[in-house]
Amino acid sequence: MKMTQIKSQQGGFSLAELLVAMAVGLIVFSGVIGLLIASDETVSDTVQRGEMQENGRLAMSLLSKDIMMAGYWGNFTGMDIHEAAGADIRAIRLNQVNGNKVAVQGSDCLGEGENNGSFFVENSDFFFRYIWGTHTSFNEIFNACITDAIIGTDVLQIKRVLGSTSVAGTEKDTRYYLISTDNQGVIYAGSDATPDIESAAINEYIHHIYYIAEETRGGLLVPVLKRKYLYKTTNSTGNQGQLKTYNLVEGVERLGLLYGIDTDEDGTVNYYAKAEQLTREDWEQERATILSVRMHVLVRALEQDLSVDNTNIYDLGSYTYQVNDNYRRTLFTTTIRIVNAGKEVWRN
Repeated sequence: MKMTQIKSQQGGFSLAELLVAMAVGLIVFSGVIGLLIASDETVSDTVQRGEMQENGRLAMSLLSKDIMMAGYWGNFTGMDIHEAAGADIRAIRLNQVNGNKVAVQGSDCLGEGENNGSFFVENSDFFFRYIWGTHTSFNEIFNACITDAIIGTDVLQIKRVLGSTSVAGTEKDTRYYLISTDNQGVIYAGSDATPDIESAAINEYIHHIYYIAEETRGGLLVPVLKRKYLYKTTNSTGNQGQLKTYNLVEGVERLGLLYGIDTDEDGTVNYYAKAEQLTREDWEQERATILSVRMHVLVRALEQDLSVDNTNIYDLGSYTYQVNDNYRRTLFTTTIRIVNAGKEVWRN
């Protein structure tokens, strides 16, 4: 009798109880899965946005510093190189050693205009352009010096010297320099003897071109902000240099530039214009001055996220860019004042 009672008390769950338990378990499990998916999407969004912010700030910083100092010529700043290197005035010149003047060996990155290479043209009737830009319609730009530029974005060219000075005899063999006073100067290769100019400052001379290309990274096609820079190999002939390419920032997809023009020499911008709207006189700053640059940088995540449906139209100042894909993007905008613009800044 007692054994029968014990067995009846040890009975299992009923079918209804099992179904209820399974239903509750499925609900809890679905909630956990949904939470994990949402958490993964949040982590992906946070990581990608953090990367884009970091890449965008870096690109803006590098470009802004170069634009701000465009046209800085050390102690010679404020004097037009065109006027100082003409047939009658030889205040500034290109150094010559053993019959070789400083120059680019092979294909120089020539921008538009008669005096827009890495080094100024002596005795030219055209002003030396220390800032110039364009909008790409082809992969080959700058006299085919660049062959991998993406189509549909802006490109920027800057020429200047560094703000820091060097000591005579310590120049790097792979760089070029400007030695200058307020009324004369010489551009020379660092591997050559320092030109003898009394009480002169020595600054490294640079020529930078910023453009955007695409490269493969682990099966992904990634946009990259690149920079061409003037460089001299130690075994080059005489003073001959070349332009090398350096990858600056990954994820920079588009660059848009507007140029602030002062037409009445009052030190304020009268209007902003895109590169295609500027004339020869604007670029050579013969009858107007480029005082500032309004810059737009569009940064894209390196990988797609299928939870993102991006159909935005981005305003990059000089043009608009419409997308239709699964990439996150962030647009950065700033205006940079060119501190060396105009003679009045330094000469009065």
